[in-house]
Amino acid sequence: MWALFGLGLLIAGGLMAWVSARLLQLEEAQAESTQNTIAEENIRLAMWQMDGELAPIVTDEASRPYFQYVPFFPAEGAYTRMFNDVHEGDVLLPSPLVRNDVPEIVVHFQFEPDGTLTSPQVPHDEWRTLAEARYLTPAQVDAASASLEKVRRTTTREQLLKLLPERKLDLRDPVLPDMVYADESWAAQNKMNQAEYQMRSEAYKQQAVKRKIEQANNYQALGGEPVNVREGPMTAVWVGDKLLLARRISLGDAEYVQGCLLNWERIRGDLRGASEGILPEADFRPAPKGDSIEAASVHRLAALPIEVLPGKVPAAAPEGRSPLRVTLYISWALLALVAFSLAFVLHRTLSLAQRRTEFVSAVSHELRTPLTTFRMYTEMLTSGRVPSEEARNEYLNTLHSEALRLGHLVENVLAYARLENSSLAERVEEMPLAKLMERATDRLRLRTEQAGMELVYEPCEEDATVRADAGAVEQIVFNLVDNACKYAARADDKRVHLECSVQPAFVQLRVRDHGAGIKKEEGTRLFKPFRKSAQAAANSAPGVGLGLTLSRRLARAMDGELRLEPVEQGCCFVLQLPRWNAGLRSAMRAGHPRSDRT
Repeated sequence: MWALFGLGLLIAGGLMAWVSARLLQLEEAQAESTQNTIAEENIRLAMWQMDGELAPIVTDEASRPYFQYVPFFPAEGAYTRMFNDVHEGDVLLPSPLVRNDVPEIVVHFQFEPDGTLTSPQVPHDEWRTLAEARYLTPAQVDAASASLEKVRRTTTREQLLKLLPERKLDLRDPVLPDMVYADESWAAQNKMNQAEYQMRSEAYKQQAVKRKIEQANNYQALGGEPVNVREGPMTAVWVGDKLLLARRISLGDAEYVQGCLLNWERIRGDLRGASEGILPEADFRPAPKGDSIEAASVHRLAALPIEVLPGKVPAAAPEGRSPLRVTLYISWALLALVAFSLAFVLHRTLSLAQRRTEFVSAVSHELRTPLTTFRMYTEMLTSGRVPSEEARNEYLNTLHSEALRLGHLVENVLAYARLENSSLAERVEEMPLAKLMERATDRLRLRTEQAGMELVYEPCEEDATVRADAGAVEQIVFNLVDNACKYAARADDKRVHLECSVQPAFVQLRVRDHGAGIKKEEGTRLFKPFRKSAQAAANSAPGVGLGLTLSRRLARAMDGELRLEPVEQGCCFVLQLPRWNAGLRSAMRAGHPRSDRT
């Protein structure tokens, strides 16, 4: 039975463990997927903020008129003869690019058709004199010249022309980079939905178109002849470790390259500042070129060809334990509870079955012995083979003793059965202990005399009334004295002490002998029912091991207790009965609703 139980428990536990492991794997996969989704959303949000940081710079550069890339240009010939010689008397306007107020831009530059590199921030000859008179300091011009030299060492006109697209546009067609746009208010709020985001981008593009149309109308109002201007898109390119914005400008048959050198370190700092709240460990590097799988899989900004390296993306961990884990904890607890309950029930069932088997075996032995004696002695008496009167009296006394023994056995078994099926509390009543013991001592003395022992009864010093069932108390005391007679029969001291003591709340009856006593390991199962097997019954004093179990249950049914008390020699059992308080009884008779138990 235990092997089958263990096998079943092993199978159930194995299945439960497999299901738990699978569910935890699924939960971990789902949690990882959720974390990745949250991380990807955070990365996209941070990239939108970064694009919003870069968009004004890139868009402004893309929408600049081509003639702003010279330090000064004639007001009346901005579109008609921008790169023609300036004549005496022309009104010159400074380019907005003479002073570079954008820290993310190092220098603006222009490659002319012959490859000459110029910059509106580095005017020459009389233009420098004019610029230093009102707009620039010599130190600013020298710094811009050094920056322009970096451009010269970085790239050439031919190299840029290979990197720039061939797109041709009419003057009225706006030139904007292929990018999404998010303004500073969106970057501050971080709450704009996609529809509003697209609406704002379209509005900005329309403003750029309007600006281009106004510029075209201005030069026509001045009476100039349209010039064939074709502007290419402003494109961000990496040349080595330098990031440039550049475009083609075609004036008739002449082709220029205009653009600016970007301050990569400043831009990287701006991007880190824009993403610090979402991607604190983010880093940046040039984005891969082409349409390869590697280039398509990176986090690339829309405004500039920059790859975002998110680093460790913070994601909010779920609060508390997941419902699945709580469910698994409860399931395992229930499985353990069920296993424990089944094991307990199985143990109790097998133990009870074993004890009942042992009880039947012991009872059979106990019944067989007196019945054998009855049959043998009655046959001898009826056949006349016992000639003397003395022998016949001895046989009759033996038969009487065996009858009492058999009756006591049957009485204990029947009392135990009655106690299993009914309650003793209904028969409990108050009675003087002295009267109860007076009725029981005659039977107790008879039993000790039959065993060749002496009963020493020490009554209570004061009169006490107990709540008990007289028959149950008499049976308990008789069982204790009977055990003393059986197990202490070989002791030198043949006395069996029955002592009474009165306490404020209870009365104690002690039954003590001077025999060999009870071993410590035997005391743990002394009060268990059916504890004797046939072999134990045959090798020990007569009985089936039911008397003490019955006695303790009878005592507890009367709100009392029966226990083994350790002594130096022999064995001592203490029966404790609840005392009936006379003061309480008087109060109850006077009508006070007080409890009748102490």
